[in-house]
Amino acid sequence: MLKRWCLATSILILASLIITVAAVTGESAQPFRQQNGLLAYTPPAWFLEGYFIARERNPGYVFGPVQDFVRAVGGKTTWLIEDLELKRVEQALADGSNPEYSLYLEVVSPARTEYWVFVVLPYESAQEWFDARRAYHGRKAEDYYGKTQRELERALRLGLKIKGELRFFIEKGDISLQSPENAIMNKYKFQPVFDLSAGRWLGSAAKTK
Repeated sequence: MLKRWCLATSILILASLIITVAAVTGESAQPFRQQNGLLAYTPPAWFLEGYFIARERNPGYVFGPVQDFVRAVGGKTTWLIEDLELKRVEQALADGSNPEYSLYLEVVSPARTEYWVFVVLPYESAQEWFDARRAYHGRKAEDYYGKTQRELERALRLGLKIKGELRFFIEKGDISLQSPENAIMNKYKFQPVFDLSAGRWLGSAAKTK
């Protein structure tokens, strides 16, 4: 009887510790949201269903779809957008344009809270994508993004709809110095579906093409 009582007590204590850790982890996300003016947001379906690159300059691969990555990271996930960014997006849509903008994927688990920052790419062609970079970088755009533009053109011709760029990720409140491209392959074993430099589908994706 005493052993049963001790076992029951141990289970209750363990359960309370798990609940406490989960609660603390969830609460830790709130200060970050408030500090950065982040609001819950529902991304467009075409973004979630689209593929993404995970390096700003000279990406090696295409990953996705985005919704598959969300499932792969586990934990409780929430899409967030900065309040000022939301106003800009709403105004642009009202004016009839489809803007590029940033979203945060918040991932909360008992062990950690982290954020993956995506850029939503509304472009239908690699030229449109390049023009947006040229508008910001000017003459440097060719050196920075010319190679990637040509690789994206080839990928798009093969049917890839690339609708996002994973720009960086934040852990313990700091932007990681590790490339998102390496992080998602090493941290979550989330493998690419397309090799940009080789211009070919990879793994199981190739078998379905």
